[in-house]
Amino acid sequence: MKMGRERNILRWDAHAALLRDHIARTEAALLALGEPTAPAERERAVRMGAELADLRRRLRGLGPSPRAKMG
Repeated sequence: MKMGRERNILRWDAHAALLRDHIARTEAALLALGEPTAPAERERAVRMGAELADLRRRLRGLGPSPRAKMG
């Protein structure tokens, strides 16, 4: 393998892992928030939902892994 190809794979893996971790943390925070009752809590839940949608969009935007798959 050429060094540039390995670097691209490593970059993709790191970026995808960071996005997945951020998605997991945001989902956990949203679940911990529970059912918002106050207007400020509702606004925070809406913002967190929008952030979660953006993170998922960015993860899909990375596309498939550049790593060659066997089998």
